[in-house]
Order: sequence, then C-alpha cells, then structure tokens
Amino acid sequence: LDIEDAVAKLPVPTSRLRVLSPFDPVLRDRTRAERIFGFDYTIEIFVPGPKRKYGYYVFPLLEGDRFVGRIDMKAERAKDALAIKALWMEKRLTLSKARRGKLERELARQAKLGQVRDIIFPASALKTG
Repeated sequence: LDIEDAVAKLPVPTSRLRVLSPFDPVLRDRTRAERIFGFDYTIEIFVPGPKRKYGYYVFPLLEGDRFVGRIDMKAERAKDALAIKALWMEKRLTLSKARRGKLERELARQAKLGQVRDIIFPASALKTG
C-alpha cells in the first residue's frame, strides 16, 4: 500500500470546531504546525504581560482540518461560568453565523467539562488583528 492510497482511505475530517490544548500533539512541533497549517502559535505563559500578543493561556481553535482562531477563556468558579476574555479569528476569517454556532456548541462542551453552568461571552471579546 503506497502513501497516496493510504491517504485516500483516511476519513474526511469533521467540520466541528474544537478548542485544542496548547500541548496537543498537532501543535507540539510549532515549526511543523506552521509549515502544514500556516498556524503560527506560541503559548505566552512565560512572556511578560506587556509583551504578549494574545494572552497568558490562549487556546487554538480547530475547525475541521484548519486552524481558524484563538481564544482566551477561563473558568470563573465564583461566577460558576466560563468567561471568554478574548477571541481572535485567523487572518481573512470571520466569525460567521455558522462558525459562531459551532463555537457556541464547543463552549457549552468546555463549560460542561469545566463543571461551570454559564458562559460569559461579551461582544467586546471579539478582537481584530
């Protein structure tokens, strides 16, 4: 079996939108992730606050087989909520109605995993650039 046949037999990726861990295997090799997906990702936990481009602990967003954005979110236990601090879409992408629906379903899943009841997603969280 050659590589082309093997690739042809792979299932088509789901179009679901998923929040990935910054340590997901697909991102472990940052250079490879940029080469294959065009996604330049750096976790900024060790970057001083004023020098951060995005945020302390920003999660990549994967839709199907493509990185579409980054999200800064945190479980706020006192509010029993998943708080969305910021959302950045990748260049030339928008948060369309369909994509927002996918994101809302994924955020509901994340809230359930984080054992919080509500989601706080202010309009001001959507960032540009």
